[in-house]
Amino acid sequence: MRRLSFAALVTLLAACSSGLPEAPRSLTLNYDGRGELALRVPEGTIWRIQGPSELRVEPAEGVGPAVLALEAPIERAPNLPGERFTLAWQGDLQGTLTVRWPLVRVEGRVVEPPAVPAGLTLPARPLPEPAPAPAPTRVLVRYRSAAAAPMDAKAAGTPTLRALETSDVAGLLARLQSDPNVLWAEPDGYVQALGEPADEYYPLEWHLRRTGARWAFLGHYPRSVTVAVIDTGVRFDHPDLSGRLWGPADGAFDFVEDDDDPTDTGDQRHADAGSHGTHVTGIITARTGVNPLPPSCYDADGNPICSETGLAGLAWPADVRVLPLRVLDETGNGTFSAVAAAIRYAAGLPLTWGGQALSNPHPAQVINLSLGATLYSNALCEAVADAAAAGVLVVAAAGNSGGEAYYYPASCAGAVAVAAVDNASGEPKPTWYSQHNDRVTLSAPGGDVQQDADGDGYPDGVLSTTWNYETNRPNYAFYMGTSQASPQVAAALALLLAQDPSRTPADALNALTASATDLGEPGRDPYYGYGILNLPQALALELPPGPYRVRFRGPLERWVRADAEGRFALYLPSGDYRALACRDDSDNGFCDRGEPETREALRVPPQPLYETPTLTLP
Repeated sequence: MRRLSFAALVTLLAACSSGLPEAPRSLTLNYDGRGELALRVPEGTIWRIQGPSELRVEPAEGVGPAVLALEAPIERAPNLPGERFTLAWQGDLQGTLTVRWPLVRVEGRVVEPPAVPAGLTLPARPLPEPAPAPAPTRVLVRYRSAAAAPMDAKAAGTPTLRALETSDVAGLLARLQSDPNVLWAEPDGYVQALGEPADEYYPLEWHLRRTGARWAFLGHYPRSVTVAVIDTGVRFDHPDLSGRLWGPADGAFDFVEDDDDPTDTGDQRHADAGSHGTHVTGIITARTGVNPLPPSCYDADGNPICSETGLAGLAWPADVRVLPLRVLDETGNGTFSAVAAAIRYAAGLPLTWGGQALSNPHPAQVINLSLGATLYSNALCEAVADAAAAGVLVVAAAGNSGGEAYYYPASCAGAVAVAAVDNASGEPKPTWYSQHNDRVTLSAPGGDVQQDADGDGYPDGVLSTTWNYETNRPNYAFYMGTSQASPQVAAALALLLAQDPSRTPADALNALTASATDLGEPGRDPYYGYGILNLPQALALELPPGPYRVRFRGPLERWVRADAEGRFALYLPSGDYRALACRDDSDNGFCDRGEPETREALRVPPQPLYETPTLTLP
């Protein structure tokens, strides 16, 4: 056989100079990604073809003429038509083979019935962007009695509350502070229509868009809520958490050192961004606006070297405070007994710990546990049951080993187990590390720092507050995990409780599960639970109309955003598809529960251009 091959090689080399056919140089696949290539070469010609794994060739080597079947895996279909695959001929044939894949250009339009009578138009109204507020020209004063108020002072709602006109607000306030008849005095400032936060890092908080939490400012939250974060402790001096924490004098406690100062002492493995508890806390309640920076945030010339605004926590529009309880040490480990004690303490239940009776002055309505173990613990599950019986919502991370194993306390009866999803284009997908089992209740963004799905140059982790122990300054970092998904659910529950003082914990949880966008298998499933967080639907927020989006699902899945007139275009391999069109009011990139939608079965034919039927929303 070896002698025959050598003879064929000599013959072919001699024949090439005589003008025999060369190796094929190009081929165009069919619209479905398949094609055939007739290789017409002399008998005895030894050949082999090699190319990218995205293109299968059968056979890939041989002797003499042959018919090659080529197939591009449909899931690897390009985004644009005519994408090229380059393969190399080897053996007696030399050169390259260029393979093109022509996709079908699919065009269509999404329309809605008019919301107003024909002939009547309503102006589009963007989100409020108020002009800068003017300087106050009045001072509000609460007098001890109506008789103590000046005769010419203008009443401002009650007999003892008056408004004083002045051209010198500061001077008048200084004089009123020394008046024994005055209870308090303040400038009569201005309120403004709220909009989205303007914090420096807010645009990087993709998780607030994915869950619709960016719209939370449209709600009203009259009730104060406490969320206990049972974790590594917190950096009380992080400026983005100023005014959003209960401190040592208010019930914060360290179950590692058995004292009332749960300041996070750092992570031995990641000193540059090493406060897990601060990260979890910021996801829940980081403040908005200009932050009061500590001295370490200024250089020798007095210039700030830390972010002056930072970012926004999911529950930023409400009076939601975090009660930090430290149970994890510098290695990230903590005992079952400490966690169980912290759960009971957070819930306001009687507790004796370290020889002392502890009483929590600010019992939590929600507890977050971004921690867990695969070993079942009676101590943990009894503590969760006791807290739940006391009316406290216990939220816990489902686990990060990527399997079906139960993690505790997330899998304890009465706990709300939270799985993690990524930032994939269109519908978020379960992350590779997130647990999936029958205990998962809800899902929320957990991210993946190895990805950058939106191409903004930043990793798809969840950005939040943390601390740099090398420079001893506050900072911000991208983390990933169910540890980051869990506090988003805890914050969402806090918002629901803050929105309606009469809402019970069970009502809040039911609102969250009933409104979650059902992804994966219909109904509750092991990967998403009841679905991914859908804050606008849960909070019953009235949103401005969003853009139209269309999903094609068939041989592969593709999402496309329509233009202002509802028109869209994309490229697909031919085949049968199910089209879903919606008005994405939450503007989170996919179709949520509660948004107007329509569905249509379509067959994309193998031709250059296909126009879909008009997709009409109800």
